[in-house]
Amino acid sequence: MEQERTAVCATADGFASNSKPPVWSSNTAVLIYMALATVALHAIVGNRYGFHSDELATLDDARHLAWGYPAYPPVTPFFGRISLILFGTSLIGFRFFASLAHALTVVLAGLMARELGGRRGAQLLAGAAALPFCIGGGALMQYVSFDYAAWVLTAYFVVRLLKSDDPRWWVAVGAGIGFGMLSKYTMAFFAVAIVAGLLLTGARRYLKSKWLWIGVAVAVLIFLPNLLWQVQNHFVSLDFLKYIHARDVGNGKAGSFLPDQLGHSFVPLVLAGLWFYLFSRQGKRFRMLGWMYVVTLLLFVMAKGRSYYMFPAYPMLYAAGAVWGEDWLAMMQRRRRARVIWRIAWAVVAYGVIVTIAYFLPLAPVNSAWWEKASALQETYRGEIGWPELA
Repeated sequence: MEQERTAVCATADGFASNSKPPVWSSNTAVLIYMALATVALHAIVGNRYGFHSDELATLDDARHLAWGYPAYPPVTPFFGRISLILFGTSLIGFRFFASLAHALTVVLAGLMARELGGRRGAQLLAGAAALPFCIGGGALMQYVSFDYAAWVLTAYFVVRLLKSDDPRWWVAVGAGIGFGMLSKYTMAFFAVAIVAGLLLTGARRYLKSKWLWIGVAVAVLIFLPNLLWQVQNHFVSLDFLKYIHARDVGNGKAGSFLPDQLGHSFVPLVLAGLWFYLFSRQGKRFRMLGWMYVVTLLLFVMAKGRSYYMFPAYPMLYAAGAVWGEDWLAMMQRRRRARVIWRIAWAVVAYGVIVTIAYFLPLAPVNSAWWEKASALQETYRGEIGWPELA
């Protein structure tokens, strides 16, 4: 049966193959090419407008490094400082590390698909599905970028942990959580979801492992400098975030959290990923990741979070959905139908990438009809116009 399944896959547009490609055309290499293409795209179009108002605040903080700031933890200003050292006050240079952080997630999405048992097609589809938010989110230098990378990296470490059953991966998971807490405090929600996934599945066995507790210690140790800064400054960030949250709730920005999850993700791929993790036999080993998504979603619903807070949880679903879809198509007896479905999946992903480029990159001429429509979809464009003239 396995040989028959592999043979069917190999005929469906090459989304599986028994031959090992050269290094330059290997699955990982293609994922890296896709990721680097996004970095190049941001470098080409990134200076069409100007610094966003939030970027100007980060730029100033980058000149005065500290272990914390009222608006965010220290990672984003730290990379901003490196950008200033390397590129000066170049707009493209200042945004470089944010675009690089997002590019990393494209590769990680594909690698997660590989660890889940996916072949070439699943790995590349998972990486491609991660492209829209990589392109849109990596357009600005903001803490969202490093938070996004931390979530995806942590999820990848969890996949490696469950795949290998090597408890030493808990150290990497702890490092990912610690780095995430230094990037954006919403990582705490994902950390709680990881604990819930641990307790709700067979992963409970790791509670007896010293490596889990070493991982906890690593996370606390990495986050400790910012925690001490908060203590010294009377937890000023809590007051700031409380004000921001009240403002967002009052403006209705948190009211569309659940509908936005359907509008900002590839729904069939997401549902397939949840099925893989929570119900499929081949995903039983990875049940923990399904609960990690569900619990994170519920926590943000209860906390009335913004819709984009959930975006970093999707690459692990894209990976699982692509693997499940690849296996499902492999079992179809009608190979032509399998090829058609696979091409439709790629067409949907390509459409998502094109729409993101058109409306979430600074391409539209200012005040044109195109620009007005893009500005209505996302709020960043207006914050990038007019600061030099105002100053």
